[in-house]
Amino acid sequence: MIHRYRLENGRTYHAYRDGSYHYPNDAREQERLNWQYDVLHDVMGRRLYFAPWSRKKWPRKVLDIATGTGKWAIEFADEFPESQVIGTELSPIQPDEYSPNVEFHIDDSTYNWQDGPFDYVHTRMTLGCWENMQMSILQQAFDNLRPGGWCESQEMVPIPDCDDGTMPPDFSFLQWATELDYASLQANRPISDGQYLKRWYTEVGFVDVHEEILKVPLNGWPSDRRNKEIGMRWLCNLQDGLSGFTLGLHHRVYGRTQEEIEVR
Repeated sequence: MIHRYRLENGRTYHAYRDGSYHYPNDAREQERLNWQYDVLHDVMGRRLYFAPWSRKKWPRKVLDIATGTGKWAIEFADEFPESQVIGTELSPIQPDEYSPNVEFHIDDSTYNWQDGPFDYVHTRMTLGCWENMQMSILQQAFDNLRPGGWCESQEMVPIPDCDDGTMPPDFSFLQWATELDYASLQANRPISDGQYLKRWYTEVGFVDVHEEILKVPLNGWPSDRRNKEIGMRWLCNLQDGLSGFTLGLHHRVYGRTQEEIEVR
């Protein structure tokens, strides 16, 4: 049953818990997810994590929620072969070969967690995954962590911003992002949770809460070579993902057809 994907407007979507996530899972999207992962890895200075793990102090049991193609879980497991790493996902789109200390579960992370306790819980780019990330995920993480454990969320606010205030309100990309954000709220799967994470972590009971805000440039406007390259790569990511980001929500929330959504 988990492989009987929904086919909608030329894209496929997860079968398990059908309709609870509005973005595709096909080969095109998997390739984009891997590209996005690599770009964000560079944005974060080639760091997999900001929690204080090291060869002298590693987490025994790790949970990567909404693991996608599993790249983060696999790379973390390779760095810490003594750790047991579990990645959960609605779609079975992970590779067949990986280190023996990794396992992937097709599971809905809003259900009561069965595999804890954990030393480290991780999320990355889970925009639109949950109705209530604070209670469904962060509260469960807090309740399922061993004493001294860490939870880390590497998330994004998808509404574009401009440092010098020159982005006009009728800028087409801003209008698209704002409309998508509104659709996500109508679907009870908000995509802008990143801006609330520090407060949510504190409210569910976490202590020693840190927030690091990183900018992701879009296109080649930065003057320095590193950020210019990141900006161009992120532009490619958005261009490749534009259809997938838009089709599900606009069709299911606004009732629009593929022909109305896409201009070819």
